[in-house]
Amino acid sequence: MNADQSRNPPRQEKPPQDAGQREAALDPRRSFIVQAPAGSGKTELLVRRYLRLLELVSEPEEILAITFTRKAAAEMRQRILERLGEPALAPRLRIQTIDALCAALTRQMPVLARFGAQPEIVEDAAELYTEAARQTLEELSPPAVRLLAHLDNNVGFATALLADLLRNRDRWLRKTGLAPTRAELEAAIQSERSRLLARARALYPDASQDTARLYLTQKLEWRKKPAAPRELVETPGLLEAMRPLYDLPPPQYSDTQWEALEAILALLNPAVARLRIIFGSRGQADFTEFAHGALAALGEADDPSDLLLSIDARISHILVDEFQDTSQSQFALLGKLTAGWQAGDGRTLFLVGDPMQSIYRFREAEVSLFLNARKDGLGSVRLEPLTLQTNFRSQANLVAWFNEAFTRVLPPEEDAASGAVPYSPAVPAEKNPPLAGPAVQWHGFHDRVSEAGRVIQLLREAEGSK
Repeated sequence: MNADQSRNPPRQEKPPQDAGQREAALDPRRSFIVQAPAGSGKTELLVRRYLRLLELVSEPEEILAITFTRKAAAEMRQRILERLGEPALAPRLRIQTIDALCAALTRQMPVLARFGAQPEIVEDAAELYTEAARQTLEELSPPAVRLLAHLDNNVGFATALLADLLRNRDRWLRKTGLAPTRAELEAAIQSERSRLLARARALYPDASQDTARLYLTQKLEWRKKPAAPRELVETPGLLEAMRPLYDLPPPQYSDTQWEALEAILALLNPAVARLRIIFGSRGQADFTEFAHGALAALGEADDPSDLLLSIDARISHILVDEFQDTSQSQFALLGKLTAGWQAGDGRTLFLVGDPMQSIYRFREAEVSLFLNARKDGLGSVRLEPLTLQTNFRSQANLVAWFNEAFTRVLPPEEDAASGAVPYSPAVPAEKNPPLAGPAVQWHGFHDRVSEAGRVIQLLREAEGSK
């Protein structure tokens, strides 16, 4: 070291503002649910937690890490192996996608999973849903006849309606072994009406569907002619609370509506049975079918299969990445995998995600599951909530723009029933000071060709080329 270096030692970077949260997340005795926004280093946190657990377990196989993409699983595996410096451990690290886990479970118990030969996973099964719906309606059962009569024999619309229900079956399949009664469904509607009205009336006591239609436009913005009262317009959160009241459904079905709904309910299970026949004949299945097969292979919490008992004896720690993209079935799967866990038995659950980034709605992801788990835990496992705030990816001015813009874009309050998620402000890392110039620039276009051309131009300018 020369004299100048001794007088001016290298500047030490300060710990991030959320260093305490990050350190707490490494405690191998506690279970956590961590909200980790974009750029907050969640993969690094998962890797550090995994490495800490490896120091405690007898066998690496006791740790199960679940991701949603093969790329994420490969990245996590690579980082862990680089830190360990022991390539021979690679086959013993249980780091896999949720789909790979479901497929592995169904392979081990094919009879309970209702699979014969292992089917191929189909990412887009729209054609199969349509075919199952068409075949179900062609049987012209009494419910099918009633539904078609209600729809003026529009076979195409009826087929599309039933196909869409098959695509979304993860939300209702477990609830329709016996079709719900009219009283049960109307009670659910009335409960939701009461919840929405109470939320709005907490801000404006006279809130109702009539006042929503009086003060809001069809685009669900405050009216300017006649103008909505200023005190309402300036009440924080009232606009968001009034919007659901605009098209609030009536508390009861009409007899005609119930006749059609009753017919649809009666067709659900026959349509699912038809879909499974088609899956079997083609050797294919969608993500939902694999998840349901895995659930069946594990049995029930009070009547576990040998497979679940075996897993329960072998797994001590579960880590889940991108938990905000979990579906109902995948949530239930985690519940079964941890059903035998008890407080203080040394087993832990570590869930990481960001409800602001849920992108798997097309695969029945339910962001409300993240919110509910943070509040009530998952099954018998209580979870301590942690929130990361430091953004290591973006420069300070860009972080400031995110905070200002998305606080206005996202709802002000959390609502698990609707999946509403408020914005969680971030702070820039010390290594990312403000850069000169505007953080964000808008480029508006009327057609995709012009948009693509401008994107290419901006990329070339950024690379210093012409």
